[in-house]
Amino acid sequence: KESDSLEDRDVAHSQEKAIMALVDSQIGNFGRPAHVWFVSQLPKTRSGKMLRRTIQAICEGREPGDLTPIDDPASLDQIRQAMEE
Repeated sequence: KESDSLEDRDVAHSQEKAIMALVDSQIGNFGRPAHVWFVSQLPKTRSGKMLRRTIQAICEGREPGDLTPIDDPASLDQIRQAMEE
């Protein structure tokens, strides 16, 4: 439903503001992220390690590099889709 979509966006926007306020209060505004995107899963290896460099590369518009250790490649598509919205 469209109303659910609007509610989800409102919730995501309020959570984004809360995250930024928390970072401001605990680290300072220099550490505040420019954007916050919500996804249901992050790219991890089969042993459970998060692929931070891969996430950073996708967010910066670069090629993520070697993806052989990734457990679920669909998580990369989720990040890309979240950034397009």
